Amino acid sequence: MAKYAWYTRLSDTLHRLTVLTLVGGSLYMTGGLIYTLYMNGRRYEKQVTAPNAQQPEGTPNADDKKPATPAQ
Repeated sequence: MAKYAWYTRLSDTLHRLTVLTLVGGSLYMTGGLIYTLYMNGRRYEKQVTAPNAQQPEGTPNADDKKPATPAQ
């Protein structure tokens, strides 16, 4: 096996650490993003499908759709 100069070995080590840090950090951040999107989607779905979900103000609800009774 050929013996490399110290600066070549140092350069190779720094390059490997840099690549591993970038790849590992990217995978970590991607995993965190996917997890956050998934959990927010579940929370939103639960909020929308809840039976007693509050409607935003100004949105017509079932009471507003009833026909007005004529005054007698």
